Amino acid sequence: MKKLTTIFALLFFSGVLFAQEAVVTWDGLKKQKEKSDADITNAKKNSKPKTWVKRAKTYYDIHTFVLQGLYKGMPKKNAQLIIGKPEKMLKKGNEEIWEYKRKKVYFIGGVADHWEQTDFIDKDALAKSADALLKAVELDDKGKGKLKSKTTTKNLNQSIKNTIIDVAIGFYQDKKYDKAYEYMAKGGNLCKLPKIEADTFYQADKVEYFLGIIAFNGKKYDNSEKHFLECVKSGYEPGISYHYLAETYKEQGSDQKFLSTIKKGFEKNPNEEQLLIDLINYYLKKGEEKNAVEYIDIAIRNNPKNPSYYSAKATIYDNKTDTLTSMYNKHMEEAYEFKKEAYRNRTKANLKAASEKKRDDALAEATKYFEEIKTNIAKADKLYNKSLEIKSDFFNAAYNIGRLDLKLNDLYAKHADWWLKVFINKDFQKSGEFETKAKGYLKSATDKFESALKIQPNDRDLLNILKRIYYKLRDKANLERIEKQIEALGAEEKTIE
Repeated sequence: MKKLTTIFALLFFSGVLFAQEAVVTWDGLKKQKEKSDADITNAKKNSKPKTWVKRAKTYYDIHTFVLQGLYKGMPKKNAQLIIGKPEKMLKKGNEEIWEYKRKKVYFIGGVADHWEQTDFIDKDALAKSADALLKAVELDDKGKGKLKSKTTTKNLNQSIKNTIIDVAIGFYQDKKYDKAYEYMAKGGNLCKLPKIEADTFYQADKVEYFLGIIAFNGKKYDNSEKHFLECVKSGYEPGISYHYLAETYKEQGSDQKFLSTIKKGFEKNPNEEQLLIDLINYYLKKGEEKNAVEYIDIAIRNNPKNPSYYSAKATIYDNKTDTLTSMYNKHMEEAYEFKKEAYRNRTKANLKAASEKKRDDALAEATKYFEEIKTNIAKADKLYNKSLEIKSDFFNAAYNIGRLDLKLNDLYAKHADWWLKVFINKDFQKSGEFETKAKGYLKSATDKFESALKIQPNDRDLLNILKRIYYKLRDKANLERIEKQIEALGAEEKTIE
């Protein structure tokens, strides 16, 4: 069963654009940067909050200057109006690339898909902008402490915060987890400052959750534990936060804390499907079938239209037949050995009778397992079929129903052999009946596997199973058909792992 997952929504916010005191130019921004860099090294100026506010604004303008106005899905005609005609236009596959002096914009299907900046005044401008605003507030808090509550500060904060969080999400999507965490953490600090009423896009609890996700994927488990504990405490995405907190403990090597966290999360959030799946997977992995079935039944009650739950429960009965088959064969082997022992004692009535009793007791045990195997297969078959009733193209269930018939084929074929070995007076007719049943299940397996093949016609494993069955059945026409399908797939790719 595949575990369900949670990812960031690809939400991008452009922020609030400020009215410019004057027309901003590239050269003008360079000069502002030089002045700001000089001001923060000036003993008189670097202790003033306004020096840092101005720096925050300057560096935010540097960051947004080249790419402002662009948005995903922008039609080409809008792009020409907003950012002007490109210096060069190129075609690469399905992309149309517009090259400008300091950027490239990539269009797919006539709309902007992504872009990149090619020239920079300062690549770290956005991070420096956030740091500067936080520094301004820190210095002001030592004095009057009114700066952070001003509307102009709130507006600037909204723009920097939303932009830096968007950029952090971009780093996350590119699997640059350290950079993503650094930028998201700055966004988190900005979230703690006062906001205007309209600033609702990124709240502190959401950013806390994002930080946990980034830390977890970046394998910084101490950090992910801290953030998800905070999410659980605040009640933000509580079910999924418990899931990730538990996964964090698992990655830290604590199965006990994993289980206790999942159970606690499930008690508090009984409708959270992910936590149910976590519990089911945990008990399945541990081989604790009774507990697994208990939680699968809860999952079915909560969501009776999910075919995966019926399939998961079927798998428990399906897999149990392997253990039962081993016990069946063990007792049949014992019965066979006691049969031979009885023959060796054929001239000693008491010893012979004792050996025959042991043979019959072993045979009775084997018969019990034989019947239990059939019962478990019947339960699994019913559940796999229930999955297919809900989702007719559910390959996992369709494939496993065919496997069940192969198991029955193998069971009856072995039973036919044991029948002749164990009994002194060989009953060829009874053995033949078992052989006929075995062959019947082999034939029915082909029908079920063929149904599965319609769902995934290029599944190589399934084709090879059908090839072996048709060879056994001496079904030349179907064997040739399957061989052609395998040949059409080409040589199987080989890899070194």
